[in-house]
Amino acid sequence: MKSNKKVDLEERKDERGAALVMVLLISFLLLIASAGLLLEVSLHSANVTDAVAEQQAYNAAESGIQSALNVLRGNTPPNPLIDSGNNASHPNNRIDFKKAITLDTSNKSGDTSTEARLSRWLNYDATFNDRIILGTGTGTTYTEKNGYAYNVTIKDPDNTGAAITYATSAKIEGGTSSRTYVSGSNTVKIQYNSVSTTLDVSSGSAAANLGSFSIETASSAAVPIPDTRFQIRIDMIKPYEATRILRGTIQGGTISNTSVSTVKITFDSPAVELMGSITQLTGLDSSNSIIPNPPSTNSGVKDITGTMSPAEPIRLLIKSVGYGPRGARKELEAVIRKNFFDGLSSPTTLLMVGNSSGFYFNSGSSQNVTYSGVDIVPTSNIVIPPIGVTNSSNLTSIENNLSGSGSKTDVIPRVIIDATAELPPWLETTQNLDNVMQALKNVARSSGRYFPSGQTPNNFGDYANATGITYVDGDAVMDNPKYGGGIFVVTGKLEMKGGTNFNGLIIVTGSGGLERSGGGGGTLEGNVVIAPYDPNDLTAGFGGPRYTISGGGNSTLTYNSSSLANGLTAVSNFVLGVAEK
Repeated sequence: MKSNKKVDLEERKDERGAALVMVLLISFLLLIASAGLLLEVSLHSANVTDAVAEQQAYNAAESGIQSALNVLRGNTPPNPLIDSGNNASHPNNRIDFKKAITLDTSNKSGDTSTEARLSRWLNYDATFNDRIILGTGTGTTYTEKNGYAYNVTIKDPDNTGAAITYATSAKIEGGTSSRTYVSGSNTVKIQYNSVSTTLDVSSGSAAANLGSFSIETASSAAVPIPDTRFQIRIDMIKPYEATRILRGTIQGGTISNTSVSTVKITFDSPAVELMGSITQLTGLDSSNSIIPNPPSTNSGVKDITGTMSPAEPIRLLIKSVGYGPRGARKELEAVIRKNFFDGLSSPTTLLMVGNSSGFYFNSGSSQNVTYSGVDIVPTSNIVIPPIGVTNSSNLTSIENNLSGSGSKTDVIPRVIIDATAELPPWLETTQNLDNVMQALKNVARSSGRYFPSGQTPNNFGDYANATGITYVDGDAVMDNPKYGGGIFVVTGKLEMKGGTNFNGLIIVTGSGGLERSGGGGGTLEGNVVIAPYDPNDLTAGFGGPRYTISGGGNSTLTYNSSSLANGLTAVSNFVLGVAEK
């Protein structure tokens, strides 16, 4: 009889090799798991590498945004110069939004790109000419697989360069849009005829119709025409809403049905600027005059003609494409705002905003004190009124003061006007002005140029270049140093002593206004705005502005568009938002 053990072995003989199968199966599963793990590790490494490359491309795109902003803020000179006859700091060579989006000025000569990309200011690579290379040094060669680069394009999101829609109207002293002159039974009517139209400015400056003057009379007898002031209002409707006024004088003489004797229509300025658009009058003689037609000629109609250039954008769209290793690519878009004032500065050299209660104006007793609206920039022919107020009572006070003093308002007669129609939005209400004041305060704080009440600034900005910002929250005395520039904001009373000089924009919002004392002289170039209000009671509106100068010596207050442009660089080119595309 067989043993039980032997029987068990014989019965389990068919199970031999089962363990090997199990080992093989488990090994196979482990092999699959290992392969999956290796694949996951490999993919993760690739993903990590791609994420790093994408971040580097993103950083390169950010560099493009910052480089474009640096150019727009005037920190990089153009190469080559736009105007080779002047240096890089000259207004003709200084960057602005219009130059940034115009191919001929944004891009250097020979650049075949059909998009404005600031190649006159940024160094695009000679080989990879669609991008600016980053991080290459001596002996380092850029490659698309391992290098870093970006390119930028500049666009106008509001399409301001396509067309301008505008309307004109006029007011003639002693009437509305017309005035009738009477001599016995004879009359002559001078009428301004308005116009409303849309002008195609896509190719640059275009011929503009600015209305006409017409003369009507039924008499052959000559009717005397006294000197008569007029103003032609130009209302821009598109791409922006804004207003500027052409002022002038109908110079006296006589008019009959067949002749005009010595009568001229003379303009104070042959040009006006509105939102960057220059309206330049044409057909004027050397005294900025045109001769009107008598009724027997062209039915008495004399057209006012000119040219009008495109408006300058108040916003820009910067698109920056960044390139990183492994073909990584990121695209960013940023919208840039021009400045807090959106292209509209003061319409007069000295502007006094406010009511009659507390109003005071003393122009000085010296015959050498001058208030001028003639732009001192040599290439500009724009003239603005030297002094402006916002109600007729204050206007009368200023005229009476000037007639009894030795002060001069340059060579232009009666240019002290009611500036209400031309007030920029930031000066239309106390709330609007307070918003701008808060924004200016924030910029000053971030620049280390905010001075609380009782603290005297160590300087008042750069006089030579008209740059910088100084914000005094309270009264301020400018005496030492005697030079300053850029933007000077005072929320209290500003006192300027002993022939101080400033080059740029001064804003005074305190009830004490501006007092110039100490005699001797001193020159203020740019704009001065006095607009008193209480920031704790905005519903009270503007108070009575005050301006006085003791004696005056050789003091001058004059318009300087270049100083204003330089000063505004401190509060310009703000990023409104950035989006990743």
